[in-house]
Amino acid sequence: MSLTSNFRFSLASLTLLLLAGCSQVQGPLQAAPSFASTATVTLRAGDTRASVEEASHGQVLVWRPEAGFAVLGLTGGAQAGLHAQAVGGAQVEDNLGMITGGGATSAWNAPGVAASGRAYFWGGGRAYFWGGGRAYFWGGGAGVVGGLSENSALWKQTNLKGAWALAPRLGEGVTVAIIDTGLDQGHEAFQASLVPASQRWDFVGQDADPQEEGTFDDALYGHGTNVAGIVLQVAPHARIMPIRALRPDGSGDTTSVVQAIDWAVEHGAQVINLSLGSVQKTGVLKRMINYATEQGVYVVASSGNSGDRHITYPARYGQEGGRLGALSLGVGSVDAQDRKSSFSTYGRELEVTAPGEQVFGPVPGNLVSSWSGTSMAAPMVSGSLALALGQPLKVKAQELTDQLVKSGDDVSRLNQPYRDELGRRLNIGAFIEAAVRP
Repeated sequence: MSLTSNFRFSLASLTLLLLAGCSQVQGPLQAAPSFASTATVTLRAGDTRASVEEASHGQVLVWRPEAGFAVLGLTGGAQAGLHAQAVGGAQVEDNLGMITGGGATSAWNAPGVAASGRAYFWGGGRAYFWGGGRAYFWGGGAGVVGGLSENSALWKQTNLKGAWALAPRLGEGVTVAIIDTGLDQGHEAFQASLVPASQRWDFVGQDADPQEEGTFDDALYGHGTNVAGIVLQVAPHARIMPIRALRPDGSGDTTSVVQAIDWAVEHGAQVINLSLGSVQKTGVLKRMINYATEQGVYVVASSGNSGDRHITYPARYGQEGGRLGALSLGVGSVDAQDRKSSFSTYGRELEVTAPGEQVFGPVPGNLVSSWSGTSMAAPMVSGSLALALGQPLKVKAQELTDQLVKSGDDVSRLNQPYRDELGRRLNIGAFIEAAVRP
């Protein structure tokens, strides 16, 4: 199964796969073995970690006895699968790998972009004032909604100014987990905006330092940093929980993403952003997202960049019944004129779109640059949920995503070829007005 990072990186279409495994309460594995497959096991009375591992010939990646299941990593091929299937009716699946891409375009590797025009320094004479990461101003003290004047048109399109007027806490007290390529933790944009170091993890390097690695020559280097920066432009007082599950080329596997979701839930995230996807569904990923939503955590996923009706997983899960569908959303992309982005997937399963083209944000090295893709649209929705969750709500928690969709603008007239296949375009101001108490 392949996961696609849902942002646009070059004119060539790239496929980014993102999946992972879940960490248990005791903490993540201290090594990063390569598993051939995964097994989702229904736990029975008397089961222990040791007994399940012995019977399955596998390694526990996620241990959730209170929810009645565990996830195992298996290294022994078909024979290991047979052992695992004998334990608690296990569902055994390939540990699907990831392939680079997602069809993203960044300012530094787009054709025809000169080296001198790839990015600019965060300060760079533009006089950004972060006020401890909590206030945003543009030179001379003139306030700019969202913090970056380059994105002013996007924030006007989605009525962020109206949302801020109604949500003055600006996401205060809300933690958003970014499961991605890591984050440039030293970037000025994130100072005072990150969770404590004890709540961060790198499931690629298997350590507590989810720093972006690589160089700008790597296809997805800086992706996680940009995604996190978009969340903070919408909800500047929210906290970011960086969890690394992908390498700078976008590669990763199911076990890393699954463990990352489990880590996020265990360490108090209220929103999980997954700017990634797979063209195939996998039971273990669905089980972990279902577990997250059962714990009241919102999960936002990008819909994919293949430009066709193949909406990726887990974005498709927003249409499921129960809490899985109620607390998860798939997000597509439109341009500044509300027309479907050429790269964005579409279909009747898609509930909401957001601007995803030329979205400026932080990139490694204390720089600012732009990216395009459904990966950039998803964190706008994650940030919007953080804005709402920072305020007293006037709707039930399980109704919040439905309210976000209903409050969106109807852009079907501008997208006749895709009528009823784009959902509604995010209107942050209308959503906050409908969802929070004055």
